[in-house]
Amino acid sequence: MLILFLSFIFPISAQQTVTIEECQQWAIAQTSANVQKNLNEQILKTNLNNAASHLFPKLSINGLFSYESAEVPDIYPFDEQPLYAKMQYHIGLDLEQTLFDGCRMFYGRRFATLQNDAEILKIELSMNEMKANVINLYLNLLILDKQLGIIENVQSTFKDQIQQLQVLLKEGVIMQNTLSQMELEDLKIQQQHDELMAKRESIISSLSILTGRDLTNAQFAVPQLSGVDTTASSSRLEFEIFENQTKQMDFQRKLHFSSSLPKIALFATGGYGRPDYQFYFSRPDWYYMAGVTLHVPLIDWAKTSGLGKVIEIQKEILQSQESDFKKSNQIAIQDKLNEIRRIEKLLELDKAITEKYKAVTKSYSSQLMNGTITVIDYIRQHNDEVQSLMNQEVHNIQLIKAKYELLALKGQL
Repeated sequence: MLILFLSFIFPISAQQTVTIEECQQWAIAQTSANVQKNLNEQILKTNLNNAASHLFPKLSINGLFSYESAEVPDIYPFDEQPLYAKMQYHIGLDLEQTLFDGCRMFYGRRFATLQNDAEILKIELSMNEMKANVINLYLNLLILDKQLGIIENVQSTFKDQIQQLQVLLKEGVIMQNTLSQMELEDLKIQQQHDELMAKRESIISSLSILTGRDLTNAQFAVPQLSGVDTTASSSRLEFEIFENQTKQMDFQRKLHFSSSLPKIALFATGGYGRPDYQFYFSRPDWYYMAGVTLHVPLIDWAKTSGLGKVIEIQKEILQSQESDFKKSNQIAIQDKLNEIRRIEKLLELDKAITEKYKAVTKSYSSQLMNGTITVIDYIRQHNDEVQSLMNQEVHNIQLIKAKYELLALKGQL
């Protein structure tokens, strides 16, 4: 923990090499995903308690005071003369305990858990998007680094050529125009180098913001990915979301159906009042009652049946959406596999083309010094070699990027 804390305080040193996996971890740590997960766990605990709260005993104090103007009739069906009072009062304690709730607690807790799982899946989806953004920036940065490396080698070569041409100019072997053209090309290369450096600084700035680290002086390792899975299998989070939504619908129907099932509860009440349960005798006294209640809904069954039909239709719509997503995902996976094969073939040709260009450029360099070709011929040939080298490096990074995109399509990022 101390090392992790210090790494957030101090910037990345020039000697430290960072990986794409580290950048992803740092970027995720900068988001609110972890906080949201913790909050969702707290919300889930509260929702689970709420779903079972109706099973806890209910205890309440009830009181009443009243006065009525009704007159007592003259004929009473009692042996004892009733003492009916116009002023009445009582205070008592009521207890209710649910014995059977129609499985409402079980279905409610399961439904709350599924809702929480859905929120977590959404958070993980946003984390995957963050990973994809980091991968895109990281690989674009690697392309620029490779291009800058090639250009810097070209600049070194041109400086050597210019020095040699300056010697030949003093000896009168070549014209000033030849040296000027070479120096002009060197300036163009420097301009291209500066443009790439500006792009690199911009990408590093964006990557530093995402990761919360100062990556200005860091070195970036090239990812090493193994062979790709050529099957069309996929474990995308979207499939889990579809499954979660289907289960939510099932438990939503079961939860509503539970309201139509019989309910059994235990009750008890007691207190002191005037009158007690002998209503016509108004002397104050203690009273109590205990028993079991049964509640069987009848009319709600029709409503439950209608809701079930609606949920079945919604499930069919959801299944069709899942089928469409699965087809598009399989097509995207197959297209990405084809792209990977295409880039691999390009790389095989790139190697052969680059070797040929190197040999020809070496020959052109000797011919330039001997004066058998013009500097324009040499520059054109050298630019062709540089372009082939850049194409090869770009294709290398494109292959890595395509493999990461395949992992994303398969849900394995």
